[in-house]
Amino acid sequence: MKSKIFWWHIAALLCVNVFLLSSCSKENAKPAAPTIEIVHLGIDDGITDNIFYIGEEGHFEVNITAPARIEKIDLEIRQESGYGNFTITKTYTGEYVGKKELRGFQDYPVVPEGQGIGAYSFHLKVTDQQGQVTSVDRSITVEIGDGTHPGHQHDDH
Repeated sequence: MKSKIFWWHIAALLCVNVFLLSSCSKENAKPAAPTIEIVHLGIDDGITDNIFYIGEEGHFEVNITAPARIEKIDLEIRQESGYGNFTITKTYTGEYVGKKELRGFQDYPVVPEGQGIGAYSFHLKVTDQQGQVTSVDRSITVEIGDGTHPGHQHDDH
């Protein structure tokens, strides 16, 4: 009789261990890192991309997916050539925090008058609530605008 009770306890302990181990492995699995898809970067004239004009609104539009939910989005546009040392930095939080997906996320940064033309770098970084980071880096060109670039058409801006 004692032998039967002993084996019953052993079987129960094995079942508990199997349950605990399978539960832990599922809980420890990290969601996928964020993804960023560039839809549009620079002027939207149908021919040229990756161009910004001094003193005029630039434009970027991206789709972001973050299974572990967005914590923040960081933008940096940095001058890489010429005589200046100009940088735009911006952090987006607020209404974006906690979202799993942002389709059509966009902004209109301006390289102000008086800054240098030439090669710049565009960096967009998404950090999720698990601390995972994904970034995209592109080269852009900043040119002198002549006011004839109507830019892109949109209703809210």
